[in-house]
Amino acid sequence: MDEFELIKRCFADWPTQHPNVLRGIGDDCLVWLDPEPLVISVDTAVIGRHFPEFANPEQVAQRAFLPAISDLAAMTATPAFFTLALTLPKHCNGDWVVRFAHRLRELAAQYNIMLAGGDTTLGEQLTVTINVHGRCPHPVLRNGAQAQDDVWVTGYLGQAAAALPYVLANDEKEVPMEWWQAYWQPDVPLEFAIALQGCIHSAIDISDGLVGDALHIAQQSELALHLNVHDLPLDSDLKAAGENGLRCATSGGDDYQLLFTAAPMVREEIQHLANQQGVLVTRIGQTREGKPAVHWYDGDRPVTLPWQSFTHFNKES
Repeated sequence: MDEFELIKRCFADWPTQHPNVLRGIGDDCLVWLDPEPLVISVDTAVIGRHFPEFANPEQVAQRAFLPAISDLAAMTATPAFFTLALTLPKHCNGDWVVRFAHRLRELAAQYNIMLAGGDTTLGEQLTVTINVHGRCPHPVLRNGAQAQDDVWVTGYLGQAAAALPYVLANDEKEVPMEWWQAYWQPDVPLEFAIALQGCIHSAIDISDGLVGDALHIAQQSELALHLNVHDLPLDSDLKAAGENGLRCATSGGDDYQLLFTAAPMVREEIQHLANQQGVLVTRIGQTREGKPAVHWYDGDRPVTLPWQSFTHFNKES
């Protein structure tokens, strides 16, 4: 297939559409019309960095698409449309692209977001860049936390990080299925995030590890976060792993869960919304006045965590 045949066969005429996209695939630019604020995020996934070289097309689609959707959840934004830039090496032949596109189409339908354009090119290294756009009347920012807020997280932490050594060894049998699923297909709590609009003060998605992502809220809100390791939501297998389980939960990354803050008076409302959506939510601490930092406790005892979050340009990462 040449470029235009590929687009027509794999990416045109998907069923998920949006009325505010006046012109999508098939022109030099897409045309969008909407008076409501538009939130935008871009994620690039590179073979050997964001997914292993042996990943199948469906897994590549998931590892590229779901982190981008998680950014919309962090802003409590409703998905509108996305664009796709796809760099394909020669060995990613027609069948590979068909399978990739089919899985991406399924995910787009699941999260009700329209593919509105993009670019395809031939290159040496498989690279997928997804640019997501969402609508939100009042986007939730990292700098909105208030003193005495509760600090919450969704889901279980650390499962994807715990799965990573097994993923790299391509050894599915030796890892709990929940860990495998968390790495390859995280369950982004998007509908719950949208339901939280007007209820929470700040939010971030946990992509690089709780240690670092909590610090982003502390620094941008100019507050101290006091978090309790005893309250972190770890599944039974990670709890049994002891210190390594705690390391995965605090610094491992790839969780794509929400970390958010809200006033204590809305605790019951948050729990009610979570129950409606079937989402696990856990209070793990509180914000306080003070120098921007994250303070860790084990019960009432201050503790120092020796681990750092993932960074793309860390020589050891």
